[in-house]
Amino acid sequence: MARISLRAYNNEIEALITQENFDEAVAHCRHILSIFPKHVPTYRLLGKAYLESKRHTDALDIFQRLLSAVPDDFIAHLGMSIIREDEGNLNAAIWHMERAFELQPYNSAIQSELRRLYERRDGAAPVKARLTRGALARMYAKGNLYEQA
Repeated sequence: MARISLRAYNNEIEALITQENFDEAVAHCRHILSIFPKHVPTYRLLGKAYLESKRHTDALDIFQRLLSAVPDDFIAHLGMSIIREDEGNLNAAIWHMERAFELQPYNSAIQSELRRLYERRDGAAPVKARLTRGALARMYAKGNLYEQA
């Protein structure tokens, strides 16, 4: 049996997801989680594989588990937003997209998605996505401006 690092194994699973081999990616993730049941990056990949393969119920379960372990996980909030939008729950989709925006406020794709969700809900998109208190505090903390944070 070949030995491979967990990081390299996850990179191979990421490649499987990119190649749309979702069932194989899920099987590999399940195998890793049977040995390392608390390995967060593998949960992230499993949720991504489920989401990409349109298995939203399974993806929702994995992303909720991931958020219970890591409340500020960018990928989990992004996935939850996509799932909630597909369910028609725009308020929850916006809430999760706002959390993703707080984590990466300079991500232009997240900004445009957030504006699009606001437009779908409110009928008009804001000119610019506004920074929430959480995003502003996170930016100050990253810049070592703890007094302002």
